[in-house]
Amino acid sequence: MIHADVVVVGAGLSGLTAAIALAEAGATVQVLATGHAATHWSGGGLDIAGLPGAATPRAGLERLSRIAGHPCAILAADVPAALAWLQATVSPEGLTYLGDLDTPIQAVPTAIGGTRRAAILPAAQASAHNAWAPDERLVICGLAGFKDFWPAAIATSLRRPEVWGEGGRPGRVDAVTVELPGLAERHNLDALVLARRFDEPAWRDAALDAIARALDAGGGARGPGRIALPAVLGLDDHATVLEAARRRLPLEPFEVPLVPPSVPGVRLFQALRAALRRNGGRIQLGAAVIRVDVERDRVVAVATAAAVREFRIRTDALVLATGGIAGGGLIAHADGRIEESVLDLPVDAPSVEHWLNRDPFEPAGHPLEAAGLRTDDELRPVRLGSHEALLENVRIVGSLLAGQRYLRERCGDGVAFTSGWRAAASLRPTEPVALVGPATGRHEGGHR
Repeated sequence: MIHADVVVVGAGLSGLTAAIALAEAGATVQVLATGHAATHWSGGGLDIAGLPGAATPRAGLERLSRIAGHPCAILAADVPAALAWLQATVSPEGLTYLGDLDTPIQAVPTAIGGTRRAAILPAAQASAHNAWAPDERLVICGLAGFKDFWPAAIATSLRRPEVWGEGGRPGRVDAVTVELPGLAERHNLDALVLARRFDEPAWRDAALDAIARALDAGGGARGPGRIALPAVLGLDDHATVLEAARRRLPLEPFEVPLVPPSVPGVRLFQALRAALRRNGGRIQLGAAVIRVDVERDRVVAVATAAAVREFRIRTDALVLATGGIAGGGLIAHADGRIEESVLDLPVDAPSVEHWLNRDPFEPAGHPLEAAGLRTDDELRPVRLGSHEALLENVRIVGSLLAGQRYLRERCGDGVAFTSGWRAAASLRPTEPVALVGPATGRHEGGHR
């Protein structure tokens, strides 16, 4: 049986943030996860508090921090330091984020011809955020054979003024489709295939030259403008690909995120995983937790299934980053029960008859979205209706935290990396915690 100072369950933004920060502080860290998390579904930006009406992430964060029971009421003061830390952590891996808490939240184009509000974006998307000049052209560039990005439909939709809201918009929106070299015989092209092709230097140069020729032939290279490309500009060598695109294309390029698996999201995961490994942390995917051993009010071991035996890790602390309803950290049953999937901790949720609104597109979202675990200021799980910590060495992070409406409030990324960062800070011991005696048995809940 091995030992880790901290076991992190979940490999999304919150879990990897906690793991990296702990490993940087000298802790031995083991990350366990059943699979990839929300990074692979996200567009790659960092939404901190993009709720309607907020002019900047800071303004949105101030509003959320005043909502009783919202995670931001606990986390708001830590967001600036956590954001700066995250940007510095992924930058050495070739992933640069532009924007901060005071960057205006503005409309940027999407792959379905709409816009979304954003402020902090990876460098490959950031030029979409810049203000549009009245005479500026936007060219939507599709790739022949790639069915996840339809340039003519996107351009038609983006020509509508109402899509852009009250902010500025391009003076003209055009569409072009480019045949890239060597792909004519390929069927069912997906974003990951194209991103890996862009990692190949010779093919990349030929592909970018083909795009440049198509722009010139269609007149799209004349005058001020930008070119929107599907988010496929490299995977493992993304920074090099982006620099080449800026150098070889006649218009300023920016990526538009696509349907999952999201290439920008995969880049973020890979950068975080590399940072974890660089600091000595370990990560194991495909490892579902089957048992947690507890002595009194402390987790002392975590077990996963392994071939014909258990893989058991003794630990001094546990970070629970398994996600909410969408991530599998909470499981809803037909009888109205909502179960926390690892420790059977008490879940704060509405009664079953109030889970959903009658209108499926209710702007305020559905009550079930705010379900999760309640914690104290140190992110330790507590009994519902009290401040009594149930497990002294457990921290709850990410979308498992109750009280957030992350779809409407656009706060999920900020809650994730800030709670992971704060959990790591609270678990950094001055001396290793000594475990006394063997584990006495499986945790069976009972903390309700």
